[in-house]
Formats: sequence, C-alpha cells, structure tokens
Amino acid sequence: MPLVLASKSPRRAQILELLGVKFRIEPPCCEENAENIPSKNIPLELAKRKALDVSSKFQKDFVLGGDTLVFCENEVLGKPKSENDAYEMLKKLRNRVHSVISGLALCQNNEFLFTGESQTEVHFRDYSDLEILNYISTMEYADKAGAYGAQGKGARFIKSINGCFYNVMGLPIALTLEALNKVE
Repeated sequence: MPLVLASKSPRRAQILELLGVKFRIEPPCCEENAENIPSKNIPLELAKRKALDVSSKFQKDFVLGGDTLVFCENEVLGKPKSENDAYEMLKKLRNRVHSVISGLALCQNNEFLFTGESQTEVHFRDYSDLEILNYISTMEYADKAGAYGAQGKGARFIKSINGCFYNVMGLPIALTLEALNKVE
C-alpha cells in the first residue's frame, strides 16, 4: 500500500512511524482558510482539503490528510502568530478544560475512502505567568495549535487528559488505524 502523508507536521510523521506504517511525505499546497466553515467542522474540512490536494497529484496512492485545532469554549485556537499570541492563548487555557479536535481524511483517486474526527479533553493546571514566559522562550509553541506541545515541554501545563493523547499531538491512533484498515 503506497501511503502519502499530506502534512508538514513532524509529529504526524512520528506517530505513523510509531505505528510501523511505511509512508512518504508530500506537503499539501491548499488554502487553509476556514472562513464560512462552522468552527467545530474546521479540522475535518481542512483534513479533507489537504488529502484531496495531494491526491490530485498522486492519484494511485492512498493519501492521508489531517488537521488539529484547540477549542476553548467557543474560540478556535490555531497556531500562534507571535510570542504575544502564544502568551494570550496559554493564559486563556490556564486552569481550564479545552478540547482538541483532529480531522482525518483518506483519499485515493480524488475520492474519500474514510473521513472521521477525534476529540480529546485536556485540563490545564493553574500555572504562573512566569511559567508561560519561560515556556515561550523555548520556541516550542511556534507551530502548535493552542501554543503548546503535549509531547514536549508543554506537558508541564497539563493536569489531565481524557481521550487519545496522540490526538493532542496531531494524529489520533485509533482513528488512523481505522482509516488505514480501509486499504489493507
């Protein structure tokens, strides 16, 4: 099964490697504009766009696309645009529960073979502004939805997780295996 990962995320690649899946990476070139998409549907819609974009170039291959966002109450927290943006996100998440939603899409020949979503609840502990600033100084926040990496130094903020830890990293394992079972 030739699998193409339609993603620039090193974490998604790391999780596929953990699962023993053979794949190659082809970053998508599609627009990630989420205007006119209801917020809770954004991860799945963007995953579908990414998978279709790459599938159009590699028609015979199976293409896996994913997208992950953080939701705090009704607000979408994507990747921070600046240190200040990261600081504000981490202040907002402090001592609160938020949801991490990942969308996943598997395509071949520009047709969807599988689409699905995974949601994980993450409860952050009460931490200081200084802890936020120290974390931001590591630059780990830079390419992560919600401005933290659960698998790295951002673990310091987490009090508990209800659901798939790997979903918080960007690729839910059970959902990924369900998708890949469609091609075996």
